[in-house]
Amino acid sequence: MNIIVTGPNGGLVPSDLSCEVSRAVRNFSHQLGIQRLKTNILVKVHQKLFVDNDFAEGLCESIDKRNFVIDIGLFSNWVVNLAHEMVHVKQFARGEMDLGLTRWKSNHYAGNIEYWDQPWEKEARRLQFKLAEEFSKA
Repeated sequence: MNIIVTGPNGGLVPSDLSCEVSRAVRNFSHQLGIQRLKTNILVKVHQKLFVDNDFAEGLCESIDKRNFVIDIGLFSNWVVNLAHEMVHVKQFARGEMDLGLTRWKSNHYAGNIEYWDQPWEKEARRLQFKLAEEFSKA
Protein backbone atom coordinates (compact mmCIF):
# COMPACT_ATOMS: atom_id res chain seq x y z
CA MET A 1 0.00 0.00 0.00
CA ASN A 2 1.32 3.40 -0.97
CA ILE A 3 0.05 6.43 0.92
CA ILE A 4 0.70 10.02 -0.06
CA VAL A 5 -0.53 12.91 2.08
CA THR A 6 -0.68 16.41 0.58
CA GLY A 7 -2.52 19.67 0.85
CA PRO A 8 -5.44 20.37 -1.50
CA ASN A 9 -3.28 21.42 -4.46
CA GLY A 10 -0.35 19.13 -3.80
CA GLY A 11 0.97 21.48 -1.13
CA LEU A 12 2.95 20.45 1.90
CA VAL A 13 1.28 19.27 5.08
CA PRO A 14 3.07 19.58 8.45
CA SER A 15 5.11 16.41 8.97
CA ASP A 16 3.41 15.48 12.24
CA LEU A 17 -0.04 15.67 10.61
CA SER A 18 1.18 13.77 7.55
CA CYS A 19 2.58 10.99 9.76
CA GLU A 20 -0.64 10.78 11.78
CA VAL A 21 -2.82 10.62 8.65
CA SER A 22 -0.59 7.87 7.20
CA ARG A 23 -0.71 5.96 10.47
CA ALA A 24 -4.51 6.22 10.53
CA VAL A 25 -4.82 5.00 6.92
CA ARG A 26 -2.61 1.97 7.71
CA ASN A 27 -4.56 1.24 10.89
CA PHE A 28 -7.95 1.46 9.16
CA SER A 29 -6.65 -0.69 6.29
CA HIS A 30 -5.60 -3.34 8.77
CA GLN A 31 -8.95 -3.22 10.59
CA LEU A 32 -10.81 -3.48 7.28
CA GLY A 33 -8.64 -6.35 6.04
CA ILE A 34 -7.32 -4.53 2.98
CA GLN A 35 -3.76 -3.84 4.15
CA ARG A 36 -2.24 -6.37 1.73
CA LEU A 37 -4.00 -5.07 -1.37
CA LYS A 38 -1.73 -3.21 -3.75
CA THR A 39 -3.42 0.16 -3.46
CA ASN A 40 -2.32 3.73 -3.92
CA ILE A 41 -4.11 6.20 -1.67
CA LEU A 42 -3.67 9.93 -2.05
CA VAL A 43 -5.05 11.81 0.96
CA LYS A 44 -5.59 15.53 0.45
CA VAL A 45 -5.93 17.45 3.71
CA HIS A 46 -8.04 20.63 3.57
CA GLN A 47 -8.66 23.34 6.13
CA LYS A 48 -12.08 23.71 4.54
CA LEU A 49 -13.51 21.25 2.06
CA PHE A 50 -16.23 22.15 -0.41
CA VAL A 51 -18.10 19.72 -2.64
CA ASP A 52 -20.63 21.21 -5.04
CA ASN A 53 -20.25 24.60 -3.28
CA ASP A 54 -21.19 23.10 0.09
CA PHE A 55 -19.10 22.14 3.12
CA ALA A 56 -18.09 18.49 3.19
CA GLU A 57 -16.26 16.46 5.79
CA GLY A 58 -14.74 13.97 3.37
CA LEU A 59 -14.85 12.49 -0.08
CA CYS A 60 -13.51 9.29 -1.62
CA GLU A 61 -12.89 8.97 -5.34
CA SER A 62 -11.98 5.65 -6.88
CA ILE A 63 -9.87 6.08 -10.00
CA ASP A 64 -9.94 2.29 -10.43
CA LYS A 65 -9.81 -0.75 -8.09
CA ARG A 66 -6.32 0.14 -6.86
CA ASN A 67 -6.02 3.94 -6.99
CA PHE A 68 -7.94 6.23 -4.67
CA VAL A 69 -8.12 9.90 -3.76
CA ILE A 70 -9.50 10.88 -0.36
CA ASP A 71 -10.22 14.50 0.54
CA ILE A 72 -10.55 15.24 4.27
CA GLY A 73 -11.53 18.49 5.95
CA LEU A 74 -9.75 19.34 9.19
CA PHE A 75 -12.58 21.52 10.52
CA SER A 76 -14.42 18.48 11.84
CA ASN A 77 -13.33 15.17 13.39
CA TRP A 78 -10.92 14.21 10.63
CA VAL A 79 -10.11 10.80 12.14
CA VAL A 80 -13.75 9.68 12.04
CA ASN A 81 -14.16 11.17 8.57
CA LEU A 82 -11.02 9.43 7.30
CA ALA A 83 -12.30 6.14 8.76
CA HIS A 84 -15.59 6.68 6.87
CA GLU A 85 -13.76 7.29 3.58
CA MET A 86 -11.51 4.27 4.14
CA VAL A 87 -14.64 2.10 4.31
CA HIS A 88 -15.40 3.37 0.81
CA VAL A 89 -11.86 2.43 -0.28
CA LYS A 90 -12.55 -1.09 0.97
CA GLN A 91 -15.90 -1.18 -0.84
CA PHE A 92 -14.34 -0.13 -4.16
CA ALA A 93 -11.18 -2.26 -3.79
CA ARG A 94 -13.12 -5.42 -3.00
CA GLY A 95 -15.64 -4.82 -5.77
CA GLU A 96 -18.53 -4.43 -3.32
CA MET A 97 -19.40 -1.14 -5.01
CA ASP A 98 -18.89 -0.17 -8.64
CA LEU A 99 -17.41 3.09 -9.88
CA GLY A 100 -20.80 4.31 -11.12
CA LEU A 101 -22.43 3.75 -7.70
CA THR A 102 -25.07 1.56 -9.34
CA ARG A 103 -24.13 -1.78 -7.76
CA TRP A 104 -23.75 -2.73 -4.11
CA LYS A 105 -22.60 -6.30 -3.58
CA SER A 106 -25.01 -8.31 -5.75
CA ASN A 107 -27.77 -5.69 -5.95
CA HIS A 108 -28.28 -3.05 -8.63
CA TYR A 109 -29.42 0.44 -7.70
CA ALA A 110 -30.76 3.36 -9.66
CA GLY A 111 -29.25 6.76 -9.07
CA ASN A 112 -32.30 8.09 -7.24
CA ILE A 113 -31.56 6.75 -3.75
CA GLU A 114 -31.40 9.36 -1.02
CA TYR A 115 -27.83 9.85 0.21
CA TRP A 116 -28.57 8.60 3.73
CA ASP A 117 -30.34 5.50 2.36
CA GLN A 118 -27.50 4.34 0.15
CA PRO A 119 -26.29 0.98 1.53
CA TRP A 120 -22.60 1.87 1.09
CA GLU A 121 -23.13 5.01 3.16
CA LYS A 122 -24.99 3.06 5.83
CA GLU A 123 -22.03 0.68 6.15
CA ALA A 124 -19.51 3.54 6.28
CA ARG A 125 -21.50 5.34 8.98
CA ARG A 126 -21.91 2.10 10.94
CA LEU A 127 -18.15 1.41 10.95
CA GLN A 128 -16.58 4.89 11.16
CA PHE A 129 -16.75 5.34 14.95
CA LYS A 130 -15.66 1.76 15.68
CA LEU A 131 -12.62 2.17 13.41
CA ALA A 132 -11.74 5.55 14.95
CA GLU A 133 -12.09 4.20 18.47
CA GLU A 134 -9.78 1.27 17.74
CA PHE A 135 -7.27 3.66 16.15
CA SER A 136 -7.29 5.84 19.26
CA LYS A 137 -6.25 2.78 21.31
CA ALA A 138 -3.28 2.00 19.04
